Amino acid sequence: MNWTDFHLLRPWWLLALIPWLILLWWLIRHRFGRGNWADVCDQELLPYILQEQPVATSQGPVWLAGVAGLLAIIALSGPVWQRLPTPVFRNVSGLVIALDLSRSMDAEDIRPSRLIRARYKITDILQQRRDGQTALLVYAGAAFTVTPLTDDTETINSQLSALTTSIMPGQGSRADLALLRSAALLRQAGLRQGQILLVTDGVDEQKTLPVVEQLQDYRLSILGIGTVTGAPIKIAGGGFLKNRQGEIVVAKLHPEQLHRLASAGGGIYRQIT
Repeated sequence: MNWTDFHLLRPWWLLALIPWLILLWWLIRHRFGRGNWADVCDQELLPYILQEQPVATSQGPVWLAGVAGLLAIIALSGPVWQRLPTPVFRNVSGLVIALDLSRSMDAEDIRPSRLIRARYKITDILQQRRDGQTALLVYAGAAFTVTPLTDDTETINSQLSALTTSIMPGQGSRADLALLRSAALLRQAGLRQGQILLVTDGVDEQKTLPVVEQLQDYRLSILGIGTVTGAPIKIAGGGFLKNRQGEIVVAKLHPEQLHRLASAGGGIYRQIT
């Protein structure tokens, strides 16, 4: 037992010693002052009203009550030699990662592909995120929740390898729908503030900007995936994706557009390296 480690969990209970001492003093005075006729009678009458051998008054109950009160106050103050570790600060912020699964994410202007590099980057983010809740959703023509807000980042990480552009029921790049669902996840968790990270290679600014302006206390940051020179999009069975005119589609990154959206959302824009 090391006395240097001794401390009180609730030291303010020691203030109760003041009323305890007052009460103890009153009990002693009341207990032992009873029958003190010398205070109220004349000295000449005392031999006639007092016995020659007065009955002794027991002091035990008073002192017992005093000791019991003292022990109770000490117990309430919480004397201990070891304090259980408690976190001084716990991050309860929420982060929703919205991953673009549109066909353009299959472009290979960054190796091995935009989507694979985006999944690697999300893994890095999850490993660095030590506390707080994280959610993952994917979107193309619509937005879908992969995992709701959770402290278990390993569960999110285990889902990443299964995320490909082919699992989406409809194509498109509806970042606006992804932002609406991200905000809904944060609200459902009761978080008034939170972060939304959009991992994408492009958005429809006209549709997305009005939604960004409605996010209020939810901060939007964007991670741009791709290069400004772009690359064609491979399709299953060989060849490249073409438009209605039969021309090969070259998916290019527009960092200025993404930077404007991030600024409107109160966040930052970074391009993958």
